[in-house]
Parts: sequence; structure tokens; C-alpha cells
Amino acid sequence: MSRRTAAVCTAGLVMLLGAAACGQSDSAPGTRIAACQTPQLSWKMTLLPGKPHNTPTATLSAAHKGSKPCAFDGYPELSVYVGKGPSADSKPKKSTPVHLVLKPGHSIAIPVFYDAIGSASGSCEVMAEYNPRVDVRPPHPAAHDYGSRVQLTDAKGHHRRAQVCDLDMLLGAPQLH
Repeated sequence: MSRRTAAVCTAGLVMLLGAAACGQSDSAPGTRIAACQTPQLSWKMTLLPGKPHNTPTATLSAAHKGSKPCAFDGYPELSVYVGKGPSADSKPKKSTPVHLVLKPGHSIAIPVFYDAIGSASGSCEVMAEYNPRVDVRPPHPAAHDYGSRVQLTDAKGHHRRAQVCDLDMLLGAPQLH
């Protein structure tokens, strides 16, 4: 093999190894950080006061209660439903890629956009009077990770019944807190 060919191969290998290690500073070289799973996360959803146009209705947050960092790559699945009846599910507001490393004791916050009031002449998809459930699953759940129930509260921590007057709840990009 000529020197030039060997130099090109070496440079390519260095670039490949550098790219593979990118974003893994919290773990040993060559190891992957496992995806965050339900047992590691403590979820809560807080209604925000007022409802000015184009602002979130609530904040969904998760605290990492595990002992090792985990990867929070993507958007969680949020669902508000009444038994087998009416439901509203979440989808990303924008298709912005999310790649976060959640360290033990740290948390993330996700803005949730939806209509919780409705119009005077219309009804809501999921009515508060039926005491709907709010469930959440992490972005990449394991095969038997069915998520967890989330209590909806106001800013003072008082329980509130969920009401969703849209078919979908839009999730903003998760942010480390």
C-alpha cells in the first residue's frame, strides 16, 4: 500500500471514530447511553395560567430518578382519554430532532399546546366532567413499557381534570432544566 493511500485510509478512520464518539462525553468511550424508560422518570403536567394566543397551555416535565444518564431522543407520547371513548393524542409541533442526555437528578420540560376551553357553541373532544386519564410514554419505550399516569395540576399543585378541545396536543421541543 502506498503512503498516500495509507494516509487517506488513516484520515478516514480518524473521522469515522470521531463521528462515532460525538455526543457521548458522559459515558465511557465506545458505549451507548440507554434510552430513558418509564421506571427512571417521574412525570408531571402543569396547567399554565391564562391562555394568550400562541403560548403553551401546559408544561409536561420529567425528572430523572435513576442512577445513570439516559438518552431522551425524541418526543414522548402523551394521551388524554376516557376509557375506550374520546381521546386526544400528542404529536410534535415541529419535526425538530431532539437528542438530549438526561443526567440523574436533572429534568426536562416540554411545552404542550392545545385548547383547554373550547368555544361557547362547541364541545370539547375530551370533556373534564368525565375525569379523563392522562398517560405518557418516553420517546423510545422498551417492548413492555406502557408508560405512566400523570396527574394534571395547576401552578400551585392542586389537582385539575384534563379537558382537551382539539384532536391533537402539540408538543414543543423538550428542554433540559
